[in-house]
Amino acid sequence: MTELGFLENFVHKQVDFKFAGERLQFYLSQSLFSSFDIDDGTRLLLKSIANQVKLDEVNTLLDIGCGVGAIGICLKKANPKIEAVFQDRNALALAFTRLNAQLNQLEPVTVQSSLALDESDGKQYDLIVSNLPGKAGPPVLKAILSRIPDHLSETGVAAVVIVKPLAQLVEETLTENGSEILLQEDGKGYVIFHFRHGETPHEPEGALDPYLRGSFPFKFGKSTMDLITAFNVPEFDTLGFHTNLAINLIKNKQVQGKVLLWNPGQGHFPVYLAHKFGKAITQYTVASRDLLSTTVTQLNLTAHGVPQEQIRSAHLPHVLEVEGLFDFIVLFPDIDPGVPWEQALLQGCHQLLAPKGRLLVTAKSAFMFRLLQRHRGFGMGTDKKRHGFRSAILKKAG
Repeated sequence: MTELGFLENFVHKQVDFKFAGERLQFYLSQSLFSSFDIDDGTRLLLKSIANQVKLDEVNTLLDIGCGVGAIGICLKKANPKIEAVFQDRNALALAFTRLNAQLNQLEPVTVQSSLALDESDGKQYDLIVSNLPGKAGPPVLKAILSRIPDHLSETGVAAVVIVKPLAQLVEETLTENGSEILLQEDGKGYVIFHFRHGETPHEPEGALDPYLRGSFPFKFGKSTMDLITAFNVPEFDTLGFHTNLAINLIKNKQVQGKVLLWNPGQGHFPVYLAHKFGKAITQYTVASRDLLSTTVTQLNLTAHGVPQEQIRSAHLPHVLEVEGLFDFIVLFPDIDPGVPWEQALLQGCHQLLAPKGRLLVTAKSAFMFRLLQRHRGFGMGTDKKRHGFRSAILKKAG
């Protein structure tokens, strides 16, 4: 029996799937890629692997950007002796991978909170697979494709799928890297590539480098500060309405002690707190289901003088899994379809707050209206609305 707990609220549907004579089932979520069925790209990639790769000779497998784990779980189900590792930057995806491994009666699998290949520690694999994230952007895709050969065993093979508009980029990158393309096959909206390493060595670079756009100035009221920003994280060139609203709400308040920041984005709000309240804040916990967000936020906090020992990071599927007791919580909530956050969110934050601790929550006005109908255990403080967003400070009662 698979234990879902609060994650049950994220399950949109359960689907059947057949691969290599095995019948499998998968939980899918509207908060993750392909929420209604196993997507066509995954199906095409698995078919190509079944036709071209001798799975009985595969001992080690890496699934990059694993999502709900469909590719790696199917391959391990076909050959249970495979040592499978699943990587993703999304903690909710990793939670669903664990659930789906249990659902298909696989022994515990290894999941890694990681940007692509960041946590591999030089380990080599017989098979590396990926449904490449088209939205990651060319620099990130090129970096993934360039790094993969370094992590293949001597006879190892990589098998990836990409949406057709980006197939040329993949082909050109593999050719530039000197990788040997074993298979290039068109499918419905996708192209499959199988390849192995060639003779051109890959120039090593920092794990975060491909994700970074650069350093840009941001205006916070009358002050301007430079922040490093990353691809695929919002507010890379200007502050959003929600962040500006939260800053306007807090600017005349006092923040001190241990602070939790859920969904810190690029780190604008944490950096603003560091500049405004300085040493009054003794600890920053930056938490999100997006590892890239927490990583770039830590980078910006240290660049603005916050000692590394005062920064904690938590990569979790949802805020209710955060551990600790905090004097102040800054919450930019995830609004997940089907998840009853209006009922669960304030109760969960109440348990995370120290006596008389405060919560600043900012979201779309409609969500905030429903949320604040259930503020039992909190006293209402300052409240602002602008451009369809609403920000409020609540104080823990008692």
